[in-house]
Amino acid sequence: MKLPTIALLVATLSLSACASLMQTASISEAYKHYDLQKYERTLALISQAENAKEMSTETKAELTYLKANTYERLGKSEIAYTYYEYLAQEHSNSQYGYLAALQLNAR
Repeated sequence: MKLPTIALLVATLSLSACASLMQTASISEAYKHYDLQKYERTLALISQAENAKEMSTETKAELTYLKANTYERLGKSEIAYTYYEYLAQEHSNSQYGYLAALQLNAR
C-alpha cells in the first residue's frame, strides 16, 4: 500500500471510532440527564446519539424506549404511547418491546 492510501485508511478508522465513542457518550449522558429530570436535554442527547452513526437494532429500541419515557415525563403521553406502540410492534422480541407492551397494557 502507498502512504496516501494508508493515511486515508487510518483517518477513516479514526472517524468511525470517534463516531462510536460520541454515540456511547451521548447515550450515557442521556440517562444521566433523565435521572436528573432534565428531560429536554435528554431528548437532545438521544437525537445526538441517533445521528452519530448507524446503530444496532437493540440500541435503536433502547433509545426509542428512553425517548418514550422522557415524553411521558414531560406530560406528552400521546407521543410517548406512539413510541411504545412502535416498540411493541417492531421490537416485540426485545426487552424494550416487552417493556413497551407493559406500558401499553397499563394504560
